[in-house]
Amino acid sequence: MEVLSQHNCGYCGVPTTGAAYCCSACEVLALRVGPLPVLKAGVNPYSYFDQKEFRDLYRHDQDAEYDYLFFAEGLHCSSCVHLLEKLPEFYPEILSARVNFAQSTVAVKLSDSASLAQVAHVIKELGYNPTLLSKQDNLAERYKIENRAFLNRIAVAGFCAGNTMLFVIPVYAGLAGSWAQIFNWLSFFLFLPILFYSAIPFYRGAWNSLKYKVINVDLPIVIAMLSGFFLSSYNLIIGNEAIYFDSTASFMFFILSARYILKRVQQNYLSPSRIKSFFQTAKYRRIQNETEQDIPWSSVQTGDTLKIQRSQTLPSDCELLSAHATVDMSLFNGESMPKVFSQGMTIFAGTQVLDQEILVKVKIPFTESKLGQLLRQLDNSALAKSKFIALTDRLAQKLIVVVFSIAALFFLIYMNINATEAFNRSLALIVLACPCALAFGSPLTFGLALKKAQKGGILLKDATSLERMLQIKNVFFDKTGTLTEGSLQFSHSEPSMVPQDIQKIILSLEAPSYHPIAFALRKAWPHPAALYEVQDAQEILGRGVRGTIDGVQYEIRHLAESTHEAETAIEVIRGHDSICRLYFMDTLRPDSPSAVKKLQEKGIQCYLLSGDKKSRVYQVADICGIPRENSHGELFPEDKKEIVDQYRNTCMIGDGANDSLSLKSADVGIAVKGSVDLSLNSADVYFTRGGLTPLFDLIQLSEQTRRVLVRNLTISLVYNTLGGGLALLGFINPMMAAILMPISSVAIILSTLWGFR
Repeated sequence: MEVLSQHNCGYCGVPTTGAAYCCSACEVLALRVGPLPVLKAGVNPYSYFDQKEFRDLYRHDQDAEYDYLFFAEGLHCSSCVHLLEKLPEFYPEILSARVNFAQSTVAVKLSDSASLAQVAHVIKELGYNPTLLSKQDNLAERYKIENRAFLNRIAVAGFCAGNTMLFVIPVYAGLAGSWAQIFNWLSFFLFLPILFYSAIPFYRGAWNSLKYKVINVDLPIVIAMLSGFFLSSYNLIIGNEAIYFDSTASFMFFILSARYILKRVQQNYLSPSRIKSFFQTAKYRRIQNETEQDIPWSSVQTGDTLKIQRSQTLPSDCELLSAHATVDMSLFNGESMPKVFSQGMTIFAGTQVLDQEILVKVKIPFTESKLGQLLRQLDNSALAKSKFIALTDRLAQKLIVVVFSIAALFFLIYMNINATEAFNRSLALIVLACPCALAFGSPLTFGLALKKAQKGGILLKDATSLERMLQIKNVFFDKTGTLTEGSLQFSHSEPSMVPQDIQKIILSLEAPSYHPIAFALRKAWPHPAALYEVQDAQEILGRGVRGTIDGVQYEIRHLAESTHEAETAIEVIRGHDSICRLYFMDTLRPDSPSAVKKLQEKGIQCYLLSGDKKSRVYQVADICGIPRENSHGELFPEDKKEIVDQYRNTCMIGDGANDSLSLKSADVGIAVKGSVDLSLNSADVYFTRGGLTPLFDLIQLSEQTRRVLVRNLTISLVYNTLGGGLALLGFINPMMAAILMPISSVAIILSTLWGFR
């Protein structure tokens, strides 16, 4: 059997097998694309973009995957995406271009010598109105502007079509003579606003279709409209009764309405809008000049003093003004155990307050916070082109070619019988069998899947992880924080009772520390109203903390020995004397054994990889039911990676910082512990909920997504085949096709919403 090599299409980049291009449209376009002339500063209307003030204002972070972000007004289909992602072909100084179809944005990375004005010019030349976006810009405002313009075009088309119908009804009823001629001329003038205003978006698409040899549904729509207009105008002049201003105007009104509906669904359902899901309706109490006022999240500013109530989420990175605060940091470390912070420590945006109320001071804008940067990063990569999206894009492109070919062939054959009917049936086929719903369904499905995952405590870097999860056959667990709680708990001490004065000293030394032992102590002991002032405070990573209180030097350091292998111990030293020893334990998660059993019942092999002692690893493996031959202890990060590399269809679940190598190496890397932003640099998925329950939620969501994708694909293909056949048989005319065209998209929307209900 011949094995076909797999690679990416030479033009649009989607995966293909064997051939150099995924479809004939891409092959033609690849041959035609070339650099556009670079306009001089005096000629280019966007020349002011190259001023240093503008470049600095709109340039994004240095470590971002792109330099500038454009809002591309007029982006409405997969053909637009393919065209805009080839911006480097039109201007070589663009190193890469990535389109977010959901948000109608184009992210570009430029060379040092690139002209930002030329980038905007190229986007404009391709038929889209470019608007530069800064990090603070609100896309919702851009949507409003675009939608308002679109609604204006629809309103004009609707007004003209409706009034045209009023004038042609008497003609259809038998009105003749001069009055019929007057009414027909009124219909002519009513069509002009549609011709010169409402139809402008279709002219752009049709021009791109001709200019860049792209097969685009806008071209036949424009041909149909102009044909109807000029034919009707000619008949009006010569006195022929075959006048179609009414049907052509209605046709354009329904086409515009259908496209607007798709645009609104795109904005509401495809866009991840992760920030909205956190803070859309949140309000906060600001204290200013001894007065308190409730303000929305969007009005929170740097330097504000806020009173945060229980269960509220911090709106940005804040400095704690209260003596202490108990917060839920599961969003950032995947741990279900709350953490206790001391005065002066920084609490991150997205953490939830568990105290009755606390006072905090906002340190930085939300966009600069860890959560703000993370959500922006996730939004930009959320709808990366997966294999299924690539498949539907390829099918959509091929369907366009097939539909156009059938329509052209039918017209050539049937025109000898009835030229008008041949044109109407061919046009009805092209309009009705437009593959918009086919190309639209997959991004919509993945967009809703990402939102559902986030609500369930699962952050996905992109939607491709859902497809890879379906192929998993081997799951590798890290021990600490994955199968165990990963959060140390105070166990016992020597002596068994630690005096309150010593507790206060220890809490004072550990107050600024973010170490798990410091959090465990703050949780185990009552927090004093005031702590001792510590001089010469020092935290030595891997060893402990030290400092001077009332002239006496204290040190808290790790103790190598403990009463039990499963414990971690520290020793408190005053001067040179040991005053107490404290012991901590990391307990097994209650759901770990049942989770391993469920995976094994699904035919998935489970493995345990840990840097801990082998005796502790075997103890956990025995409890969870993992075979000892699949359990490995005393491993370095490189050792874990080597083991994972020996298998295929792998999933690694571990700490995003310590297991970064193996998480990157696995087909799906899942971080359940560690800093969320650092974890998602190496992992594909992050669990903001503790335990392994989210793993099965992820598996179930992946299966659910596949079912919805297959159902949507089936609906689209059946609808296009059945509708196209009826159009060729003459049961559907072009205006009916324009009315029926949105039905396939509505069916896809309802199918997807029902699938993720």
